[in-house]
Amino acid sequence: MGPYELASRMSYLLWGAPPDEELYRAAERNRLASDEEIAGQARRMLADERAVEQSLRFAHDWLDLGRLDHLNPDKTRFLRWNPALGADMRAETLAFFREVVWTRKRPLAELLDAQVTFLTPRLAAHYGLPVESREFARYDLNDVPARGGLLTQGSVLTVGGDEASMVARGLFVLHELLRGVVRDPPPCVDVTPVPSKPGLTLRGISEARLAKASCNGCHVKFEPLAFGLEKFDGLGRFHAADRHGNPLREDGEILFPGRSQAVPYRTSAELMNHLAASPRVAESLTWKLVQFALGRPLGAEDARTVTAVHRASRKAGGTYQSLVTALLLSDLVRKHARAATP
Repeated sequence: MGPYELASRMSYLLWGAPPDEELYRAAERNRLASDEEIAGQARRMLADERAVEQSLRFAHDWLDLGRLDHLNPDKTRFLRWNPALGADMRAETLAFFREVVWTRKRPLAELLDAQVTFLTPRLAAHYGLPVESREFARYDLNDVPARGGLLTQGSVLTVGGDEASMVARGLFVLHELLRGVVRDPPPCVDVTPVPSKPGLTLRGISEARLAKASCNGCHVKFEPLAFGLEKFDGLGRFHAADRHGNPLREDGEILFPGRSQAVPYRTSAELMNHLAASPRVAESLTWKLVQFALGRPLGAEDARTVTAVHRASRKAGGTYQSLVTALLLSDLVRKHARAATP
């Protein structure tokens, strides 16, 4: 790979667009050969709004925010649903991502517990929060312990569907934050969500399922990951009791892959803090971003290099900026690169 190809890789990775004149000129003059030269170009390019837009494309892709355009909850259960809320939820998550990643320049793991969000008046009312502005505005959540971080936003909570499925939500945490693997259910198994009813919450249904030897082997890996989210309904509203009057809980425990003992938590806020502090979650975010940046799935042959990228990024602060810079300097991008012949 020559300098022009390297310039193109850098540009599409950072901007999702072709190189600009300055990057082409650097390639022409063989000024993309050293770590210092590449890092210098990365700093310049990360200061461009195109880098922000590319990062937001990652967030949109990673969290599958496009599905919010087609959200169609049961109107007999969610009487106040307005399709515009889906767009509000997406805007909330993207503005929150931009705040943590670009305004604060914090480690990516803080996406799990940062106590701030951005709401329209419509979405604030939907969440049951005091409407503080007539416009799309920043909300401080330090006095709202139930909320804070991606998992408490409607854009993510709606992955559970109308029933706020612990299966779907638990699988989201397992796959997207813990990089865990679980087998698909056998074709003969009915996977229709079991609804709650008077005297039986979704957690109660889940715990009964986990008590079955035929289900426990797989479901124990992911369903308990959603226990801390039980108080959020299918559209992300927070309740102390479900629609049948059953009291809801937010305590539980989380077993991180590779750990022998589960970590208990009493509230959803504690769960978010555990996730944000987890090395496993931080490494999973690296894998997700690297996969998006390279535009291909990662395999076992990539593991050693991705681990090196992750370590270099963590040493430099664990931010989005440090991660993409470490990736640009790695063999995943530069392998076989050669300077052009003078």
